[in-house]
Amino acid sequence: MVLVASLVVATDLFGTRGALFGSATPEPRDAAFSRIDSAPATQTEQTVLISQPWWQTVRRFRGVGTQETPAFGIGDEAIQWRVTWNCERGRFLVRASGRAEPLIDSSCAGETTTELSGTVEGGLQIEADGPWSAQVEQQVDVPLVEPPLPVMTAPDTSEVASGDFYRMDQVGQGRMTIYRLPDDRYALRLSDFYVTPNVDLEIRLSPLREPETTRDYLSAPAKLAAPLPTTTGSMNFALPEDVDLSRYRSVVIWCPIIDSAYAAATLERDQ
Repeated sequence: MVLVASLVVATDLFGTRGALFGSATPEPRDAAFSRIDSAPATQTEQTVLISQPWWQTVRRFRGVGTQETPAFGIGDEAIQWRVTWNCERGRFLVRASGRAEPLIDSSCAGETTTELSGTVEGGLQIEADGPWSAQVEQQVDVPLVEPPLPVMTAPDTSEVASGDFYRMDQVGQGRMTIYRLPDDRYALRLSDFYVTPNVDLEIRLSPLREPETTRDYLSAPAKLAAPLPTTTGSMNFALPEDVDLSRYRSVVIWCPIIDSAYAAATLERDQ
């Protein structure tokens, strides 16, 4: 009997293992297709992948004095949400329908971020003594799957380098492509990308062709290309204006928190 029961569970016959112990694979969820939640969706895709939590912009508001913002919503699967706000003088007061206590009640003292939880129905009632601004963001852990920028397929745009990611200190996979735009600036695209999750990861350009370890990477000066907002998906980045691409031979995912080179991709030049 014990052997039969073990066989049934091990083979997941009739879904027995999932019913008893649950599934290690999460339910599919909608991926995010923009860093701004209010942007119209151009595609639909479901995924079981999980990203390092990242902040997606929901709405930006500006006003003077007391007013109510347009309605917006926080996603059901958002981990939390926050308001980054600024005002010039007096107090900044934010209320939401259905909540007795103010979400924010503070004196104006430069740019401030307040993290919040729960849902919002409708808009926010904002009171201030003068001009103010507020940006609402939600924290999500789904992959960011951005479509290529339209300029990447423009007639005067050229693909100048590409490469596949390989593991250094952590798992890294996917493809990297660099484009020269019509204004002679460069844009970087990550496609089907994944790297071991952690906070505050960075994309850096290295003069080394194929660094194998963190020690290798640190042996030559690298340049910050862009912060990496999420660790899974397909994303677009504008490289700094002063980048001289001829000086660099690889792209490295760097973790400044623990000084670790997670993954890299060699720049294979397109002829």
